[in-house]
Amino acid sequence: MGASPVVEEYAMFRDRTEAGQKLAGELAAVVRRPAVVAAIPRGGVSVALPVVERLRVPLTVVYARKLTSRVAPELAVGALDEDGEAILASRTVALLGLDADDVDRVKTRVAAEIRRRMAIYRVPPLSHYLPGATVVLVDDGLATGLTMRAAVAYARRHGAREIIVAVPCASEDAARRFRAEADRFLSLVVDPDFYAVGAYYMDFSPVSDEEVLAMLAEAQKLAERPVVGMRLLFHNSRGFELAGELLMPDTAGPHPIVVFAHGWGSSKASPPNRAIAEALVAKGISAFLFDFTGHGESQGTPEDSTEAQQVDDLRAAIAALGTLDDIDTERLGIAGASSGSEAVLRCAADLPAVRALVLRSANVAGAAGAAGVAAALDVAARVKAPTLLVVGERDAPVLDQNEALVRLLAGPRRLEIVPRGDHLFEDREALARAAELTTAWFSKHLG
Repeated sequence: MGASPVVEEYAMFRDRTEAGQKLAGELAAVVRRPAVVAAIPRGGVSVALPVVERLRVPLTVVYARKLTSRVAPELAVGALDEDGEAILASRTVALLGLDADDVDRVKTRVAAEIRRRMAIYRVPPLSHYLPGATVVLVDDGLATGLTMRAAVAYARRHGAREIIVAVPCASEDAARRFRAEADRFLSLVVDPDFYAVGAYYMDFSPVSDEEVLAMLAEAQKLAERPVVGMRLLFHNSRGFELAGELLMPDTAGPHPIVVFAHGWGSSKASPPNRAIAEALVAKGISAFLFDFTGHGESQGTPEDSTEAQQVDDLRAAIAALGTLDDIDTERLGIAGASSGSEAVLRCAADLPAVRALVLRSANVAGAAGAAGVAAALDVAARVKAPTLLVVGERDAPVLDQNEALVRLLAGPRRLEIVPRGDHLFEDREALARAAELTTAWFSKHLG
């Protein structure tokens, strides 16, 4: 069976893959982690695969399916989900003269098809990722939206933190409904004169179960594959070789860049820094993680890594990035964690090129205690770059420092206290919130 007929004035997408790539670009700016993409099979899986390639989140399917009567198979009388919960189009049911037994027979038939697909696809159900995650529900288009309504109800019932309905094309009626029923609705095309989903594609060929299985397997490989950056070696003013890793978006550059300064005893492998760096990359911002002198793979000893040396290391890292064509060092941000925040403040105070800062669990006391805090606060008064302070509510000593720090910063500033957050942001939800705040701040100030 070939592609469906094309109405040239409507066709917007070459195929579902291109539609998914365009949709991914829009979603990258709004999806909060932890997140999962749930596609309505079969066509929705083709659209969803480029989305998970960009966002690097899990892909599953939501087994919502239209209810159709044998009397008029072209008309949907409702939709059913894998829990057996149904949404009925009461007017259509009445129009076709269906009674309760007729509807039950339709539900039994569709439930059998849902079980068949669950047995074939063998992926964890959407409920496996809930409660607590953002759910991105994807299909290849929405005409009436009945199936998507069932999917939204299923995700809501199982505790989705946020529900995003994302499609390449939709009727105006469907768009109006999902703007109300979902937490966020995204459609690349909303047409008041909606023709049919297939009319918006040059190629709307049917998708087979075998193709769905192949795409789900590819998505699983993506989920298991870490984001791998480019290894970058550079030297500080003392001649020590420092090691870093540059993570870059897969879109055309040049990209803004955020340099990460880790805390004492940590390294570029810091799990919270790495998670936030990958979140930035998903938003189109490059991230550079490196090891201070005497840490990780960098030369020197921990004793060499004084406050002054860390500032020198940070400047050397920024200089090294200036040699790369795909990096826009005029849109430069720095993210500091714990004691690394002091080096960030000192660097930003004397380097006007820094456009924005985010300091997480900023511990500016260091070994100097109260004297260190006083010195850092003096430096803060010279920092004009927009600065976000992110502190966990369970990090009391550092919280006190940050409340003093935010009052003295010279430029635009904000203090965000994250529920359940400790100094290392070991709580998953707290880290997700820290990543969300960080990416939003840099997206706003770096462009």
